[in-house]
Amino acid sequence: MKQRSVKILSREETREYLFEIQDHVDNILQSGKSIDTFLDETDLFDEFEQILPDEEFGVFVITLLNRIRTDFIINGLLDVIESSLDSDNARVANSRG
Repeated sequence: MKQRSVKILSREETREYLFEIQDHVDNILQSGKSIDTFLDETDLFDEFEQILPDEEFGVFVITLLNRIRTDFIINGLLDVIESSLDSDNARVANSRG
């Protein structure tokens, strides 16, 4: 699976990327690898961990590991990702003066 930066993706591209990650994780777990081993060996979630607030990151990981795809949950995650990215961009712009 090709990793992409959510910093450059549109909302719809991010949605599709989340679904790709879910499918990828499911394939790995179906092959017999344990969740713990997968989480120890992957860097798929690293960018999200940097972007998302701590209280949202756990929800994010559980959502992806369990292939939860309801519009309500996915849209909520997308809202948090966008909000977090906007906050990071504002912080960078303010630090530049």
